[in-house]
Amino acid sequence: SGKECLTGKGIKIGIIDTGVDYTHKDLGGCFGNNCKVAGGYDFVNKDNDPKDDNGHGTHVAATAAGNGVLKGVAPDATIYAYKVLNAEGSGTWVNVIAAIERSVDLNQNRIPCEKNDYLDVISLSLGGAGDPDDPQSRAIDNAALCTIAVVAAGNSGPYVRTIGSPGTA
Repeated sequence: SGKECLTGKGIKIGIIDTGVDYTHKDLGGCFGNNCKVAGGYDFVNKDNDPKDDNGHGTHVAATAAGNGVLKGVAPDATIYAYKVLNAEGSGTWVNVIAAIERSVDLNQNRIPCEKNDYLDVISLSLGGAGDPDDPQSRAIDNAALCTIAVVAAGNSGPYVRTIGSPGTA
């Protein structure tokens, strides 16, 4: 139509998953300042390189903010990659909770939701057994005070009690 569309410009999206292959050209081809994937952390290997070794997190990141032949929902958004799942797609709730908490305290001063110190959106395409009062669901509840949390409901529906945690939040 020629009218300006919403593109995600100025929006920071956290991908809490298997990491992100930031070398992919549709995801900017680099990692760090002035790159599409501007930051993140690898909670599995305890280092500053959240590179995906599974593919799932990269798929999720491209759906959210890919900018290439195919466009994501918000192609101009900036991505923060938090690797909480290993190459087999498994991980711990401790790492998931740590990534959620870091998403709302980027400078890690233990004061969540300070102005300009949190991600606008976090995406968690993961889940497992749990309930609305478990630690990972409570972490999502706390993060939702300043960010939008997009969390998978699970793959077991449409039956009663099939929503996985932290989607139960």
